[in-house]
Amino acid sequence: MLKLQKKTEDSKLAVFLDHRKLINESYGEFKIKSELFQFHAKKTGQGNEEAKTRKRKRKAGVEDPSSLEDLHLVNGYLKLLSMPPELGDSPPIERHWEDDYNVPQLHGANESGRMQRFLGVDGSRGVYLIPNQSRFFNHNVDNLPALLHQLLPAYDLIVLDPPWRNKYIRRIKRAKPELGYSMLSNEQLSHIPLSQLTHSRSLVAIWCTNSALHQLALEQQLLPSWNLRLLHKLRWYKLSTDHELIAPPQSDLTQKQPYEMLYMACRTDASENYGKDIQQTELLFSVPSIVHSHKPPLLSWLREYLLLDEDQKEPNCLELFARYLHPHFTSIGLEVLKLMDERLYKVREVEHCNQEEVN
Repeated sequence: MLKLQKKTEDSKLAVFLDHRKLINESYGEFKIKSELFQFHAKKTGQGNEEAKTRKRKRKAGVEDPSSLEDLHLVNGYLKLLSMPPELGDSPPIERHWEDDYNVPQLHGANESGRMQRFLGVDGSRGVYLIPNQSRFFNHNVDNLPALLHQLLPAYDLIVLDPPWRNKYIRRIKRAKPELGYSMLSNEQLSHIPLSQLTHSRSLVAIWCTNSALHQLALEQQLLPSWNLRLLHKLRWYKLSTDHELIAPPQSDLTQKQPYEMLYMACRTDASENYGKDIQQTELLFSVPSIVHSHKPPLLSWLREYLLLDEDQKEPNCLELFARYLHPHFTSIGLEVLKLMDERLYKVREVEHCNQEEVN
């Protein structure tokens, strides 16, 4: 994680989350393949006719100048970001995350002090990596009440990446059903018993699409139903491997944007000043993975804002709708092991890693 701060009177800053490096640091001798982060900026100018036609067919939306106004702010911070190391061109990686994913409903944990390898069962392909100090449930979040008795009474940090309803995933599911995921309506999301998993010092981070309808529902419907109040919302800008925006922002919000939204919230009974320091972070940056919805880890950024008990060395963290595992996290979702496929990593010193069955 790198803080970018301009020489101004205020204390505003941006945070660069090095997605690949953060994963590698937490996984030890297992390194995620750099080919997953070969992300190139879209070239401006003449595009192909098919892309132009698709763009013309989209219904024009309401103009919102805020993203264009952000561009000056974004460019100011990008000047502070050093050039990345030269990765060189890599051959295309096999898209193992698009293979049939068939892991039965199960749960497991790793407290061995090192990475463990789990061989899939009941027809599941491949070997999955289980980081130390992680716990997971391959379980539908829509039925979270069934798991409450196996979870902690409350967590210090909760991260959600809800499967918002969107046209892109519907198109994918029509073309290749195994690539799509089960989407939930805002009404279904509102019934997640999040209020039973928080305490007065919990931080909750919620990823949201650029849909104005989803953002409105999150602020006016979902947060109140979860007994949460909004602390801050900010944009996560996606960069190419050359640390340029992957595409220019569009004032028409129906067009694809180079950013997604992150909402930060706390319990409604939290101290009035709780979380105020988070508001100093104006923007997030990272080079995204080429895997759809593979979000960067947030704990390295948010750790300093968590108020832990005096005798507590590490935070207790929970991720809902998870697609990969983190140390110090309990992860829950129908695809919770999907991006832990060993084939997505360069595995070193495998003789020190035991292959153990997950209960």
